[in-house]
Amino acid sequence: MTNRQESTGRSATGRRLLVSCVIGMLAVAVGLWAASSTVWIRQRYRTPFSGADVARVAGEAIRPELTPLALATLAAIAAVLATGGLLRRLIGLIIVLEAVLLGWRLFDWLAGSRGVSEVPGAAPGSEPLEVRGVLPYGPALMGGAALVLLLCGLAVMLAARRMPAMGAKYSAPAEARETRDPDRRLWEDLDEGRDPTEAGDGDENG
Repeated sequence: MTNRQESTGRSATGRRLLVSCVIGMLAVAVGLWAASSTVWIRQRYRTPFSGADVARVAGEAIRPELTPLALATLAAIAAVLATGGLLRRLIGLIIVLEAVLLGWRLFDWLAGSRGVSEVPGAAPGSEPLEVRGVLPYGPALMGGAALVLLLCGLAVMLAARRMPAMGAKYSAPAEARETRDPDRRLWEDLDEGRDPTEAGDGDENG
């Protein structure tokens, strides 16, 4: 009975952790999309016809990868839900690498000139000049998204076995699980990232 209670507790913890990661990654995707559409800087430029002017430059012009990475994050959510075991750990590693890429790209921009080589919407032949103002909202969204994504990726890597896979019968009663066909149970345990030998020991002890 104790083994069953411990197994149920681990399953509940794994489900909560999985839900937290999914919610966090959804927030990351929304944050990256918002960062891409938010104005980051006011860039002064000079046109060959009307002299100097100021443009409001959005994140998609400064960091074009924001929208693709938002879509990649949504795809990663589906991958985390559909996989288990070693494959899920690999997905977690990819998520961590995406977070590192986001952090590096943000740091590279903050440490650089913070300007753009071509001002969006400006007339051909326009010359970018100094930045008139940096708005913090877009960079803050990108930095926050990188941090949350890093935490989610690490959680997926370290707790992949405890998180249930989509379609797995982790919510079925214990009695139903015990009456399953042994061969089918073995494959389902492997698919869910559990060690079938440990499950067998727990049954014998019970």
